[in-house]
Amino acid sequence: MENAHRYVMAALRELTGEDDIFKVVEADEILEKVPASEGLDKQHLSFIIRDLRDADYLKVKYFTPDEYCLLTVKKLEDEAEETPADAAAPASKPRVVATRTRSAEDRRQPKAPGRVSVFLMAFFGSALGGMIVTAIAIILQKFAV
Repeated sequence: MENAHRYVMAALRELTGEDDIFKVVEADEILEKVPASEGLDKQHLSFIIRDLRDADYLKVKYFTPDEYCLLTVKKLEDEAEETPADAAAPASKPRVVATRTRSAEDRRQPKAPGRVSVFLMAFFGSALGGMIVTAIAIILQKFAV
């Protein structure tokens, strides 16, 4: 992870906290926390946040160029606690990696159906409804005439 990515991640952790709640953060707030020596602008910040999301460091509900609704995730304990100053120092002891277990809330959420299954359910539901209406119309015509 590059230094700019580390600075942005540290700023996001500070702004969002670690209470597993999505927070809305403005881009200017993030840029204030990142050192000016990195030379970040909103476009580069957006690129970094996409990279962090793709690497599963963040969960993002939505984002615009000016604000982000996101949740920071503890992907690896050592990398989450490592700051850019620590990255420059040589590692004298071996790194211990611990993964985050899924919370009960993550396990309870059902998977969203795909496009094909939604199409098939809608198609067969409308076909069944059409058959029922046709059957009722035929029955009514036989008894009415």
